[in-house]
Amino acid sequence: MTRALAGQRTAVNLAGIEREEIRRGMVLAPPDVFEPTKRFGARITLLSSARSLKNHAHAHFHQGTAEAIAEVVLISGNELAARQSALAQLRLDQPVLLLPGDKFILRQFSPVITIGGGTVLDVHAPRHKPSDSSVVPFLEMIERGNHEEILAAFTDAAPQGMTLSQLVARTGWSADEIKNIANQLATAQKLRVIGNQPFAIASTKIVSAYAAGLCTALEKFHQANPLLPGIPKQDLRGRAGKTRTEIFTTALDDLVKSGAVTVSGDLVQRAGREIALSPEEARAKELIEKEFEHAGLTVPSFASVLEKLPVESKRAQKILQILLREKVLIKVADELVFHRTAVTRLRELLAKYRKERGDKLPIPVFKELTGITRKYAIPLLEYLDRERVTRRVGDERVIL
Repeated sequence: MTRALAGQRTAVNLAGIEREEIRRGMVLAPPDVFEPTKRFGARITLLSSARSLKNHAHAHFHQGTAEAIAEVVLISGNELAARQSALAQLRLDQPVLLLPGDKFILRQFSPVITIGGGTVLDVHAPRHKPSDSSVVPFLEMIERGNHEEILAAFTDAAPQGMTLSQLVARTGWSADEIKNIANQLATAQKLRVIGNQPFAIASTKIVSAYAAGLCTALEKFHQANPLLPGIPKQDLRGRAGKTRTEIFTTALDDLVKSGAVTVSGDLVQRAGREIALSPEEARAKELIEKEFEHAGLTVPSFASVLEKLPVESKRAQKILQILLREKVLIKVADELVFHRTAVTRLRELLAKYRKERGDKLPIPVFKELTGITRKYAIPLLEYLDRERVTRRVGDERVIL
């Protein structure tokens, strides 16, 4: 960013910019690094000649060549007396580019005289409530702390963590300096580096609290869904409270490393958890398995099986999913499920056919060989193609 020192002039050649486009108060800076602000935290001090300044009073704000109207919100108290200093939040009527440490002047409206000034502390301060007791210690740390303490304070105050670009805009430090300090604090376990592409950090407390929230949400899911093995990651993230992806991933990785949860594919479950079936559910599972085992390749519809079960349809569907996960049953098509023994016998039958009659397998021969209709033959052949048992060549199959 380019700023001229007092008494100096700096000439900059800007190609493609017309003179009429340049306005008083503009600042030249690298693209996509800094953002103007309309609300910031500061330390203000009144002159001895100034009248007392009431909370929410308005004043002319001057910083460099920039001018704006500022509403001065005192952090503590309802009035600031002459010669006194206080922390405040200034809310501007138009955006101004500021950096921590910038000095500014305040002038009253009538007569237009200087009443005091101050120092910028937090350039993108969130709107806070008067009862928020964390604002004063936070601003005091920004005002007096070293770089390590300041970066830790910014991180602790950011429930969604902070990216490198946000940190550069908030502190005015270089990206390399921020990364170096952040890595030192991470080594000391004072914050967490939650991403490198892009670089992002979060408070250790925030990550730990979110991990605890994941455990609570997971336990509630297991209690409400005793027949399901686990919950999809994104569903768990929604139940635990929306947060940035990096915080969710870091918290979940922490739980996996600690042995609290396990992740299988997209499903998350409590470590060591086993599905416990009630007596009637165990009986229903046994009936489903026997029904499909006895059917061979001419399997019934699942709806007809449901009618014979001692449990309601919703639980029966979950029991079916258990059998599919255990690979006792094999799903060939949306409404077509076979017992694993039937599929094993089919593979053996095809292997014997290939040995005795060659690898060519027309569909009519497959139907005759298995004794099934086209209703079952086509889905089974497509399944065998996917499993690389057969390969379709024209209207025939080749047994691999």
